[in-house]
Amino acid sequence: MIHDYVWRAGAACMILAIILSGTGVSGDRMRANYYTEQACDPEGKDRKRRWKWSFILMILGLILLAISLILE
Repeated sequence: MIHDYVWRAGAACMILAIILSGTGVSGDRMRANYYTEQACDPEGKDRKRRWKWSFILMILGLILLAISLILE
Protein backbone atom coordinates (compact mmCIF):
# COMPACT_ATOMS: atom_id res chain seq x y z
CA MET A 1 0.00 0.00 0.00
CA ILE A 2 2.72 2.49 0.92
CA HIS A 3 4.69 1.60 -2.21
CA ASP A 4 1.74 2.83 -4.31
CA TYR A 5 2.03 6.31 -2.79
CA VAL A 6 5.81 6.31 -3.15
CA TRP A 7 5.51 5.16 -6.79
CA ARG A 8 2.96 7.88 -7.58
CA ALA A 9 5.14 10.54 -5.97
CA GLY A 10 8.13 9.31 -7.98
CA ALA A 11 6.14 9.32 -11.21
CA ALA A 12 4.87 12.84 -10.48
CA CYS A 13 8.43 14.06 -9.89
CA MET A 14 9.56 12.52 -13.18
CA ILE A 15 6.67 14.12 -15.08
CA LEU A 16 7.43 17.51 -13.54
CA ALA A 17 11.09 17.10 -14.49
CA ILE A 18 10.12 16.42 -18.10
CA ILE A 19 7.84 19.45 -18.18
CA LEU A 20 10.43 21.77 -16.64
CA SER A 21 13.26 20.63 -18.87
CA GLY A 22 11.17 20.93 -22.03
CA THR A 23 12.17 17.51 -23.32
CA GLY A 24 8.56 16.53 -23.90
CA VAL A 25 8.36 18.63 -27.10
CA SER A 26 9.71 18.12 -30.60
CA GLY A 27 13.14 19.37 -31.65
CA ASP A 28 11.76 22.24 -33.73
CA ARG A 29 9.70 23.54 -30.84
CA MET A 30 12.59 23.12 -28.41
CA ARG A 31 14.89 25.11 -30.69
CA ALA A 32 12.27 27.85 -31.12
CA ASN A 33 11.76 28.05 -27.36
CA TYR A 34 15.52 28.28 -26.82
CA TYR A 35 15.98 31.20 -29.19
CA THR A 36 12.87 32.99 -27.88
CA GLU A 37 14.15 32.66 -24.31
CA GLN A 38 17.60 33.82 -25.34
CA ALA A 39 16.16 37.06 -26.74
CA CYS A 40 14.28 37.77 -23.50
CA ASP A 41 16.94 36.53 -21.07
CA PRO A 42 20.46 36.78 -22.57
CA GLU A 43 22.22 35.41 -19.45
CA GLY A 44 19.93 32.35 -19.35
CA LYS A 45 19.15 32.63 -15.63
CA ASP A 46 15.61 31.30 -16.00
CA ARG A 47 16.75 28.38 -18.13
CA LYS A 48 19.51 27.46 -15.66
CA ARG A 49 17.05 27.60 -12.76
CA ARG A 50 14.56 25.39 -14.60
CA TRP A 51 17.28 22.87 -15.52
CA LYS A 52 18.49 22.81 -11.91
CA TRP A 53 14.99 22.06 -10.59
CA SER A 54 14.41 19.57 -13.38
CA PHE A 55 17.58 17.70 -12.38
CA ILE A 56 16.61 17.73 -8.68
CA LEU A 57 13.12 16.42 -9.46
CA MET A 58 14.51 13.74 -11.76
CA ILE A 59 16.92 12.45 -9.09
CA LEU A 60 14.18 12.57 -6.44
CA GLY A 61 11.80 10.72 -8.77
CA LEU A 62 14.37 8.01 -9.51
CA ILE A 63 15.06 7.54 -5.79
CA LEU A 64 11.34 7.29 -5.01
CA LEU A 65 10.77 4.81 -7.83
CA ALA A 66 13.67 2.69 -6.60
CA ILE A 67 12.28 2.75 -3.05
CA SER A 68 8.84 1.69 -4.34
CA LEU A 69 10.44 -1.27 -6.12
CA ILE A 70 12.23 -2.27 -2.92
CA LEU A 71 9.02 -1.98 -0.88
CA GLU A 72 7.05 -4.09 -3.32
